[in-house]
Amino acid sequence: MDRFRSQAVGMDIDRNAVKAVQISRAGGDYTLQHVGYRRLPPGLIEDGEVADYEFLVRELKEFWETHGFKGKKIVLGVANQKVVTRILDLPHMDPEDLKSAIGFEAQDHIPMPLDEAVLDYVVLGPQEESQDVDRIMIVAAQRDMIGGFTAAIREAGLRPVGVDVKALSLMRSALPGSFFDEGAALLMDVSSEITSLVVSQGGAPTLTRFVLSGSNNFVRTIAEVADIPEEDAEKHLMNPRVAVGDALDEPEEEEDENAEEDELDPALMFDIRRGLEDAVQLLAEDVQRSIEYHYSQPGAREVSQVFVSGEGALVSGLDSYIGELLDIPTQRANPLQKLAANRSNVSDEQLRMMEPVLAVALGLAIEEA
Repeated sequence: MDRFRSQAVGMDIDRNAVKAVQISRAGGDYTLQHVGYRRLPPGLIEDGEVADYEFLVRELKEFWETHGFKGKKIVLGVANQKVVTRILDLPHMDPEDLKSAIGFEAQDHIPMPLDEAVLDYVVLGPQEESQDVDRIMIVAAQRDMIGGFTAAIREAGLRPVGVDVKALSLMRSALPGSFFDEGAALLMDVSSEITSLVVSQGGAPTLTRFVLSGSNNFVRTIAEVADIPEEDAEKHLMNPRVAVGDALDEPEEEEDENAEEDELDPALMFDIRRGLEDAVQLLAEDVQRSIEYHYSQPGAREVSQVFVSGEGALVSGLDSYIGELLDIPTQRANPLQKLAANRSNVSDEQLRMMEPVLAVALGLAIEEA
């Protein structure tokens, strides 16, 4: 079980890129063995689903050929509107009876025909109010949507061995161990076009949501407000001189040799920042609604911390600005804290720069380790 060759690769595919992580495990320690990242051309993935099957297959083949992953086992993450999670409270029963009960109860809670869905569940544990009642998380995904991804992976010469919800993978990578016995924390992964949300309470997920907004939406809003091409807006998004919230007022520590080249017209800088703030505010409103839904559930605890990952977390000041809008302490997630060592193809310095975008893939890899 601890042998490296048996470890599956956690793979996170979204509109902009494919990200993959492979780890090994010895005892309770995880060691990073390989990291892969490949930028994807537009049109392969739309709204979290496969849009161009043949092109995706070719990209996956080329991605795999250029990396030194061991084996061919893949654990895939999914996040889109065809994935549904629900929390049910059911009387404690033996596994066989529970399986039958969930199949029956799911018909009333899953908004898709069960014969068209892939259904799974996890027992979260006894309900706090009653030890005789178990809290169950049901996960359902449209079969054809899952099939589009797994078929492409197989045709690329790989072997899908598991599929997980991206939001739930954050529980393993982005949630600090100190929160397992404390109140509630919100984990949010701001990827290119979808933001995955999960509320963790006492170390168990109590809510998962997907918001159709991400770093690409930041780019589009900047382009519209500043009246510049999206290609330019994307470059400006990751410019450290473009920031939101209090980061705008922080003095630069030192001027680098490229400072003059990076300097923007003050009026253009103002418009870029205004567009970015507008986009982040809209995302924060969706996140706030999810937090309010959490609070409406029986036994909900206060969300005392937010952890941000994904491409969006690379935007200067995003975490503090989200925290200001939500009025909740917010910080960038630190998934690398789950690793005991780095023996991969990526240096420690590069890894720190990539850390936010690897949170989902790392969580998927940890699941199978």
